[in-house]
Formats: sequence, C-alpha cells, structure tokens
Amino acid sequence: MRRRHLPVITLRMVFWLLVIAAAVVWSTLALQAKGSPMRSGHGIVLLIPDANALPLPVTRAWLDAAQEEGLAVTPMTANEFIQAQANHTPMAGVLLPDSVHRQASDLLVNTLSQYVAQGGPLMVTFDAALFNLQTHAYADKSSRLSHLVGMRYGLYEQLQDDTIAQSPVYASRLAEQALRIQPGKLDFGAHDAGDWGELTTYAYPHLVYSHYLTEPLEPVQTLLRAEDDTPIVSTHVHGQGKVLFANLPLGYLKTRTDSYLLHRLLAFFASDMVRQPSLSATPRAQGGIVLNLHVDSNASQEPLAELERAGWFDDGPYSIHVTAGPDAIRAADGLGLNLSNNPWMQAFLKRQHAQGHEIGNHGGWVHNVYGYQADESNQSEFEPYLDKNHASVSTTIDELAKVYSAPMGNQPSWATAWLANKGFKAYYATSDTGLGPTRSFIHESPSPHAGLWTFPISNFKRIATFDEVQEQGMAEIEITDFIRLLLDHVSEQHMARLFYFHPAASPHFEKTLRTIQSEVKKLKAQGQFRWYSMAELSDFMNRRQDVQWQIRGPNAQGLQEISASSSSSLQDMTWVFPAHTAQDIRITEGQGTLRQNKDEWLLVAGPSPSLKVQWTRVP
Repeated sequence: MRRRHLPVITLRMVFWLLVIAAAVVWSTLALQAKGSPMRSGHGIVLLIPDANALPLPVTRAWLDAAQEEGLAVTPMTANEFIQAQANHTPMAGVLLPDSVHRQASDLLVNTLSQYVAQGGPLMVTFDAALFNLQTHAYADKSSRLSHLVGMRYGLYEQLQDDTIAQSPVYASRLAEQALRIQPGKLDFGAHDAGDWGELTTYAYPHLVYSHYLTEPLEPVQTLLRAEDDTPIVSTHVHGQGKVLFANLPLGYLKTRTDSYLLHRLLAFFASDMVRQPSLSATPRAQGGIVLNLHVDSNASQEPLAELERAGWFDDGPYSIHVTAGPDAIRAADGLGLNLSNNPWMQAFLKRQHAQGHEIGNHGGWVHNVYGYQADESNQSEFEPYLDKNHASVSTTIDELAKVYSAPMGNQPSWATAWLANKGFKAYYATSDTGLGPTRSFIHESPSPHAGLWTFPISNFKRIATFDEVQEQGMAEIEITDFIRLLLDHVSEQHMARLFYFHPAASPHFEKTLRTIQSEVKKLKAQGQFRWYSMAELSDFMNRRQDVQWQIRGPNAQGLQEISASSSSSLQDMTWVFPAHTAQDIRITEGQGTLRQNKDEWLLVAGPSPSLKVQWTRVP
C-alpha cells in the first residue's frame, strides 16, 4: 500500500494560523462589545388599506400632522402589516386613522389584536375598521376593535340613527398635563375652578364634535369626554400592550382646519406610549413667540410712538403688519394710515425695519371694507386692494414684504394664491388655533403652495387678543395670566406660537405689556425663550421639511439609532429625547452637541448634511 504523506507545517503556516485565530477572537469580542446587529424593523406606521389611499386628503392630513410634530411616521398598507407581523418584524407603534380605513378584513383585525397583546402600542381612531372589507356595512354588532379599546362602540344595530352623537369635548386636569394642552385652549369655568375644561377656539361659543356612543367593557382611563361622560379620548391596557382610542374623526377635522387634537394626540402617542424622540419645530429647540402687531388705522400712531418711547421696540424682533390705505372702516372716512403720504409712519417703519423687526402687510388697503366684503366670488374687486397695500408697504421699507395677516382673519383661497405668487413666506390665520406653523388645508385639500406657512393665532378661550377682553366681560388680569402661562408653555415645550394685538389697544393694557416684558426677560436669562419673526420660522420649517430621518432598532441590547440627512445642512435641527427613555446617547456620524434640559436630552445638529445617533433604550 502506498503511504500518504501528511502536509508539512511550516513556521509561516503557524504564523498565519495564529493571525486568523486572533482575528476570529477579536471579531467575536467586538461583536459582544457592540451588541447584536441593529434590527431594521419599522418605526411608527400609519396603517392604510392600500396604496390608493395614500393621496387621499385625510391620509395626507395624518402624515402632515406627524411631520409637523417632528415624528418619524411612514405609511404601510394592511397587507404589508399582516406580512410584517407574520415575519415577526419589529414595529414601534401603529396608527389606525379615521375616514380612509373604515373597511378592514377579519385577518387585519386579528393581526392588530395579536400585535397589541404582544406589547405593541396602537392608536385607534373613530370609524377605523368598522365596516366589512367587501361591503360598506357594519361588520358586527359593535366594532371588532371594542375589546382593544375597552368599550363597545359602533352600535348601529342597537342604536340606529343614534349611533353617533354630538357634543362639546371636555378635558380633565390630568389630560391637560398629559397631552400638554396649550394654555387658553380649555375653559374650566368661572375662576378656573372646574375639574373638566371645555375645549375652545376663537369666536365660537362651543365646538361640537361627532362621536360614537359607547358601552363599557373594561376599565379605561378617560382623558377627554363628552357632555354625557361618553369617553372621547381614552387609554386601555390589552395584554402586554396599550391602546389609545380617539372617538373623533381627527384626520377629517384637520382637513377642515381644526387639527389641534390630532397634533396633540400624535405627540402623546409617540412620546408617552411609543417613547420615541422627536424633531423639534424650532431651531435648537428654542421656544418662542411671534408677536404680531396689526396696525390697521391712524388710531395706532400715537400708541406706537408711546411704545417706542418706552423702549418696547428695543426687544424683538416683532412682526409689524400694516394696513396702508387712507381709510379704515369705510371708503373716504380718512381714518386710515395713508402710509404713502404719512412721513411719520414711513420713518417709524424704516426705523423698526432697520432695527431688525419684520414689516408686513395687514391685508387689504381699507381694513374693514376688505375684512367684511372680500370673499371667494369677488377676487377681481379686492385683489387690487392687496396690490396697493403691498406696493405701499414695500416701497416704504425699500424691500418686498414677505409676511401677511388678513383683516378680520378673512382669507379667501385666491388671496392665499396671491401670496404664493408674490413670494410671501407666511400668513397669520384664525383657523387651526393653538398650532405652530402649519400647512393649512384649503377647501378640504392639502395646500398647493409649497413654502408658504400658516401661523395660527393662540386663542384664550373664545378670544384672541386684548381688544376682546372687555367685550367678553373679562378682566385684564385674565389675559395677563394667560400670556404669562403661554410664555412658560412655549419655553418648556420647545415650540413657537403666534400672539397678536392692535397697538391702538395698548394704552388700556399697560400692566399686561409690562408682564410680557418681565416674563420674557426672566425666560431669556434662563436661555429658554426668544422672539421669532414669521419669515425666519418659515425658512426653518422649509429646511426642516427637507430632513429625511428614521429610527432603527432596538436590538437585543436595547440599542437604537437615528439616521438623518438633508440636501443642504442639518444645522440647528434638534432631536428631543425624554431622559427616562434614553441613555448613553452618542453621535456616530456627523456633527452635533448634546445637552440636558431638565428631564430631556437635546441633540443639536451641526452643519453636516448627515447625522447618525445611537442610544440605549431604557426598559
């Protein structure tokens, strides 16, 4: 038999075997140190029936609200969700919207039940999944999601025409804090003494909302309720998960420019239930106010002079909007500013513009005529009012005005189109009260005007400014306290809001103005507040809208990652992490700084176009 020769092991071979062995050991140690690979998974998803639902106005309303609240939300079809759950793909949270997802299969309902039972957070809204997939009929005697929300609803067989009721909405003191509801949005009654406050908006005695009547199944935590105690917003624990139920058509309401609750509930779901970071809607997460002065008649001239003498305009920047024509209440009354022939007002506006204040248009040439009479049918009559006002203001400051407020909040859609065509950046609005800069819907459709932002007013119950205090039988101290609370609120929540007043009313509210000055001085000293112009925030919001970002993980060790990019720069974009949910935050790519602010971490991006951040999720 022929002998087999064993290979000869040389010193060189021993050397390379040792190198390979060392590399294997090093790789193993590195993997153990780093943890398991980051799971791709999904962040928060908006569940839509199919791709055909993506361009629908209500779908856009949900996605726009999520983007404006700084949330990483992506749409996902029902079939994609079912497949992802079958593949055990991680999913941070699920939003089931109203109006666009009324019809659903039993398979989808069962999959949602399993998702929640295994620990998934779910938000269910109004009529979602109420109907059969094949026919537009109620799928059961009550909603198939009743066990998830803890109450029976959609009781058409039992209640017929009384299935849906209407009522004002009331929030508890607990809900005011949990949902971070803005001061002034709730009316707790005389002396602010009630336990439940009615949700309010500007100029409406009551807001009345449609909701389903319900029957209890299990205990729920009611945050908002109807007049008859029907739960309007509630949470319920199911298995290892938790469900937020909104018994309101939130997306539909946003398409009708009433979107405050959609925004608040999305933010609550993401931060408190999913526990995810958010992208702040202000540069460096610096809270602030747009202080909007409406100068609409020659009655404003002396109060403006007095404010200037008192040093009011040494602060700011403020946003000063002017109605420039010679008349104010009616044609030929001579009560207007007559800006083109008013040397004092021209010099005043030039001084404020040079000092950094923002000068804009307040409509409409003749304030009350435009405010009362302009509508969708008479563009040819009233568009020249906008042209003349724009020419007069722009000539005065030697620069095209870029911001606008409508007399009496009267904003026909053709006026919005005029603003876009003239290159305006922002306009004040009496709709969507309580929000920061937003893209308001027009005739129930998304605004077609890219780059033009709506700045809603901050209502105090049913009024919006000083002038209306006496009309409502209020005392000055009430609106003074409101403004103080509003300043604190925007500072704590890293948000920007608009408040406006007419200078002509300022002599009657000197205490209020002094309170604003002293409170702002205190907040500025703490580094928590600044004044904003409308144009600056609009530019920032357009840059922010360009940011693409997602959240990955967590992996087995609880490691999560944000990956963000921009076509230009991420400068001053800021992610807010609740401190109790994140630790060991570190930048792995790009530039940025990390600082703690009370119970939050603020990660402020530098000038790089991309950023990656990792952190450990606290169980």
